[in-house]
Amino acid sequence: MESITLLDCNNKSSSQYLGGNRKSPALFTNKIGSGIKVDAGDKVSVHNAFISEIGSDANALQITSEFLENKNFTYTELTPEIAINGSNDKILGYERITASNVTKSQEVYSNKFSILINYYKNNNGENHFNLPRLFCHKTVPNLIADWTEYDETEYGQISGDYAISTSFSASYNGSKVSAYVVDDDMFYFGILNRVEIKGYRPRNNNSRFKIYVADDTRYGSQSQTLDPVWVNSSFDTPALLNYLEYIEKIDIEIPEGFKSPDEIADTITNQLRKQSQPEVNFIRSDAIFDANASLSTDRRVSVEINSPTYHTFYSASPYTSNKDKFTSFQQAINGSALQYNNANTYLSQYQYIGVKRPELWERGREFASYYKNLLNASIPAQPVKTMAGGCFANVYPLNASQFWRGTTNTERPHEIVFNFEWKKETLEKLNAIFMEQKNHPELFENKWNQLNGFTNVNNSRFLHMDALCKLDKETLSASYKDILGNDYMLANASGVNYLNSVPIFFDFNPTYENKYTEGVSWEEGYSFGCFKRVSIATAPYDYVAVTTSHLGILDDNSLNASFTTIPNNLFNLNRNGSTTNKAILLTNFGWDVHFNSYGNVCIGLTDGYVQATKTADSVNKMLPTPFNTTEIDSSQFIQKIYLGANEPLLDYNNTSNRFEISNLHTAERIQNRYNAGGIDSASKHTEQIIPEFSTAGEKVYKINKRLFDTNFTPNMMPYSSNRVDPLTVNGQAYQVDFLNPNLDGWTIYDQLSGIIIKDFGYSSSTWDDGFWSRLGFEYNQFNSSRDSSNDLTSRIGNDNKNNLPYALTNANVGQVATMDFVTNIWGAGTYSLQLPITTSFNLQNAGVVNDYFRDQMLFEQFPAISETAHSIKLTAPNLPRKLINPYFCIRSDILDSSDYLGGADSGELYPVIAIVPKISDYPDFFVNTSPDMEFVFTKSKTITSITTSIHDPSQSLASLNNDSAIIYKITKQFNPDKFNIVQQLLNKK
Repeated sequence: MESITLLDCNNKSSSQYLGGNRKSPALFTNKIGSGIKVDAGDKVSVHNAFISEIGSDANALQITSEFLENKNFTYTELTPEIAINGSNDKILGYERITASNVTKSQEVYSNKFSILINYYKNNNGENHFNLPRLFCHKTVPNLIADWTEYDETEYGQISGDYAISTSFSASYNGSKVSAYVVDDDMFYFGILNRVEIKGYRPRNNNSRFKIYVADDTRYGSQSQTLDPVWVNSSFDTPALLNYLEYIEKIDIEIPEGFKSPDEIADTITNQLRKQSQPEVNFIRSDAIFDANASLSTDRRVSVEINSPTYHTFYSASPYTSNKDKFTSFQQAINGSALQYNNANTYLSQYQYIGVKRPELWERGREFASYYKNLLNASIPAQPVKTMAGGCFANVYPLNASQFWRGTTNTERPHEIVFNFEWKKETLEKLNAIFMEQKNHPELFENKWNQLNGFTNVNNSRFLHMDALCKLDKETLSASYKDILGNDYMLANASGVNYLNSVPIFFDFNPTYENKYTEGVSWEEGYSFGCFKRVSIATAPYDYVAVTTSHLGILDDNSLNASFTTIPNNLFNLNRNGSTTNKAILLTNFGWDVHFNSYGNVCIGLTDGYVQATKTADSVNKMLPTPFNTTEIDSSQFIQKIYLGANEPLLDYNNTSNRFEISNLHTAERIQNRYNAGGIDSASKHTEQIIPEFSTAGEKVYKINKRLFDTNFTPNMMPYSSNRVDPLTVNGQAYQVDFLNPNLDGWTIYDQLSGIIIKDFGYSSSTWDDGFWSRLGFEYNQFNSSRDSSNDLTSRIGNDNKNNLPYALTNANVGQVATMDFVTNIWGAGTYSLQLPITTSFNLQNAGVVNDYFRDQMLFEQFPAISETAHSIKLTAPNLPRKLINPYFCIRSDILDSSDYLGGADSGELYPVIAIVPKISDYPDFFVNTSPDMEFVFTKSKTITSITTSIHDPSQSLASLNNDSAIIYKITKQFNPDKFNIVQQLLNKK
């Protein structure tokens, strides 16, 4: 016969809970009073289990805290040096910042990890200036020149062409235009009656530019003893500063337990948007009232509120980027110690720059630095100071006849031999550049020269070469002669044509892409698809050569026999002043690191302020304080802009039951005019208040974007071309806004800035056990191979959003809105099946406005279009995983031994007495009412307490509330004659 005893062991009556230790609700000990005696043969089991897991709910997701890996994270550390109390020349509160990219190992858990982010700025006509540039602001007191004049050298434009274009053309090259520009990067700007400002300029087409940081930035004078005494003492252009990829690390943690999808989304979103305390920026002013009293006061100039994904970056301002500071920079280059402090101030505006094709830019600069060091090691007597001098030359002159399409019996036809040693490491560095070039087919179009239609990403690669040979540059300074390319940053480059580099295209065999060979022949395979090995009897080593005979030109029978496989105008330019000897003589080749080199488009950041509005009102002023009678131009001392995503979002879609990432960018908004709310007293109009737009502040994307003169960047000059007020057509006056000629027509402008999530915190081997996988995201969704369809230069849409190399977003621009694009000449919608078109007013540009529009031409009108914008959503392909652990293990010291195999194989664990499957959520507890395991005591003992521990399958303690309880059942065996008195007496006899 059996007797049953039930023992109620719940956490709230445990020694731990009653003693105040409530940190481990999954481990608790219950006392049994005077105890219960069990004998060998008695049985024990779990009668009922009531397990209350944290957040347990039918729609909740289980968040666990397993350790997954030690992972290396590389990110940027900024180190401020020499703190100060704030002053007019160092508004950040310190003298200097150094930057370094550090790599640190970090423990990664399923609920605790870090993400790495980059920042980018769009070239949307605001808060940026195209590089290279001398300065952004002409010296005051010319207060309104920024708003009224064209951009030219006097206002900071470089003293030479951004890109080379020539008048050389002939029948043998099909009379092609001879220009070396990427059409996606440059456009031709020209006004018929303004010859001095004609030429190619960088486009402002809303491309993304990834942010890089200089490794040493000094804000004016320095109290430290530094060598060099100013940061740029060894070279003459900001392009040669040492730049690092700017990376930030954001730590993320989700409390373990069951969480609703909305709670998880809010927790992550709140951590990404976590705002700092408001930070007031100030400058310090001093005043001396008499010989014995010196007073100072803090002048508060602005306030900022930062978050992990949206915060301020140092930028150019009227104080740091003006003609006077640039002149000081030039004088410091020439050795004027008196100007070192101002030179540092000038260079501080280049602390952060944006790069359009960052990976290509990095690989190119890595090669230039490597080759500079290689030259210094091999020729220490003639040290190369800068990356721009780390270049090589052609061994033999390149005669035009060698590269004619009809060339026969010519020595080295279509072959360029370089004067550097055949060395695998060097070729690998160059190959790294070529591997990046394949991601940018637009670089191979050659739309504006004779190679158009012949070069493409599958048959060619390119390096840079000087347009002029070294002999052509003999009369220039050594810094020009010995470097590759030039960005016209120095005054003595002014008026000297063709100092830029140009691309030189050569054969590439994709069969041997990324494969090293000995480069014997084209048939046997050029090394890495490009390099031919050349042995010269008199040379100490083998040289490296490239060829131009496989571009398709030789096979085109429609071409003249004198059509060259190197653009013919390069022979005309590079000839040591000769008008007859068409040859490329000793010339610099390699990778040009200047900001104006082919394919390497960059921007700087500017705070957008000027001293005066367009109407010459000097509004950006601070009045004198009680301690100082000086009025201060506050527009000079902002020197910061925000970058990043101001409202990143992780959201749970309750319709599709999937998580979504969106808003990784800061959207364009409807902006007011610079003088909204003011009085309009223009002629032919009654005096009225200039109204604000009713939709001001709404998030939109814009086509044919309008500028309202609220944010100055020199790349948008002339601002007077934005509006003609009034424009009189057939006697009728209109106020008309025009597309700024520096912006691209019919281009989508949808964002100001944004972030890139380059690392979600887990490696491929641990992704499936990590946090993002539990939400339904896949590793390859944000770690796909990068190409021209999904990189930083591409728009994100339904065709590529699930195959990205990193996470980024833009506005979701669909074809549904195209009917809204059709408008009349004033921008009012006409809503039809037509395509939108560019139109013009029936009025010619003449008279006072002819400096801002094409002379004697009709006023061209691109209708302004603004559409409500919503971010593209990066949706998890899979449904979230609700349960990570399918059951609990209940362990107890009530057992003598364990018959349970599996789980943890080490540590001090009690024997397993029950398994509780997670299938009975009712409603806050997992309940087990039908135990299937019963254990037998093997020896007699008295039980005075029971310790219970509840575990996940990994045998770590489960994450529980304090409400769990286990009811044990003890079944005692006893003699069936115990209650038969007669039988007991007989047994005794």
